Amino acid sequence: MTMLEKTCLRVSPLTQKIQMVRFGKDPRVALEKKDATGEFWQALIAFAFDGKLPEKGAACAIEFGSGDEQYSLRLERKL
Repeated sequence: MTMLEKTCLRVSPLTQKIQMVRFGKDPRVALEKKDATGEFWQALIAFAFDGKLPEKGAACAIEFGSGDEQYSLRLERKL
């Protein structure tokens, strides 16, 4: 298993922030963690709007999931 495979995004149950976490042999014990909330949202906006800053009021919907767990996320830039 590579170092990248041992790295993932998780939500902290204490802070409710998105963290990038690196695990060791035990997948339940984090060796390192970093608040990645800002980077996560920036990446989501870049993904949703093809890397462009959306105009004020612009919106898009992202569909994801499979089977009976399907979701739609609407992302809109405030005016």
